[in-house]
Amino acid sequence: MEQVPSAGRLVQITVTEGYDLKGFKGDTPVTFIRAEFNQVVLGDSAKITVSPEGSAKYNFTSSFEFNPEGGITSDDLAHKPVFLTVTEVLPKEKKQKEEKTLILGQAVVDLLPLLEGQSSFQTTVPLHPVQGSPLETPRSSAKQCSLEVKVLVAEPLLTTAQISGGNLLKVTLEAAYSVPESFIPTGPGQNYMVGLQVPSLGEKDYPILFKNGTLNGNHSEAKACYERTISFVVDASEMHFIFLRLGLIYLEEKEYEKAKKTYMQACKRSPSCLTWLGLGIACYRLEELTEAEDALSEANALNNYNAEVWAYLALVCLKVGRQLEAEQAYKYMIKLKLKDEALLAEIHTLQETVGFGNPSF
Repeated sequence: MEQVPSAGRLVQITVTEGYDLKGFKGDTPVTFIRAEFNQVVLGDSAKITVSPEGSAKYNFTSSFEFNPEGGITSDDLAHKPVFLTVTEVLPKEKKQKEEKTLILGQAVVDLLPLLEGQSSFQTTVPLHPVQGSPLETPRSSAKQCSLEVKVLVAEPLLTTAQISGGNLLKVTLEAAYSVPESFIPTGPGQNYMVGLQVPSLGEKDYPILFKNGTLNGNHSEAKACYERTISFVVDASEMHFIFLRLGLIYLEEKEYEKAKKTYMQACKRSPSCLTWLGLGIACYRLEELTEAEDALSEANALNNYNAEVWAYLALVCLKVGRQLEAEQAYKYMIKLKLKDEALLAEIHTLQETVGFGNPSF
């Protein structure tokens, strides 16, 4: 980004109000906000008592000087957010001399609009609870746990010519497909963040973070996205997850040849228990039992606590008529508590068909 040849200008950040707040010691805690930017504390607000409805009017303004000739530059505004930390002040106990505080949550304010020609903007930013914070359990009100923030400069930091001639890189992450089951919250709704590294020649790689994502159950475009990624990324160190997800989609859609090819690529690049398991499943579904057993044995060697690996080993042994090994694999699968009920039912059906494989027969 082109530097601005001008004197320093004051950037003001005002937190007007907080919503859906509560504390460790009740629903009307005494709180304050600390503002930080560029690893510097800009200031603390006055101590404000949260209303019974969960709101707090802070009207707290902090500021820093933007001065590209020496100090905070446009690069800092592009790469660094303002951090707002909400802290509860605990009631003093008897004979307690020092004040005790506990952090409730933290919000971030992106200053990128200032580099797009805006001289002021207003935004509502979610307040992310720290682990164990009472904010992890939201109130029943319609408002999300959040802060209302205004950012102001006296005049735009960049001219129109500087904006049009700049080299600001903008990346938009629209969606993440086929997220793992562990991502799906069992309690209150959660926000998600994605990060990636953007290389710049001769410079330190900059991380880009995509924050405040929410889960969406639509996976219809997932396969096409993964296929495009694999087609144009030739040498990437983080493709392991992509191969796993694409292979799983192929298995679910019964495209076993494609699944086999995908998992074989994964096994060559970054073998793991899951890549060998995927290859073993694809080969088993293709009735390639020798190849399936070889792949499942590799998976088992890397992790012999995976119940699904033992389940498919049991299926292979049932198919080829090896009773003792089928029963041993079945015992390990039961011990490790296989969660896939459909797979368990498939094993029981095959055991009944061949007449062995279940020690309870």
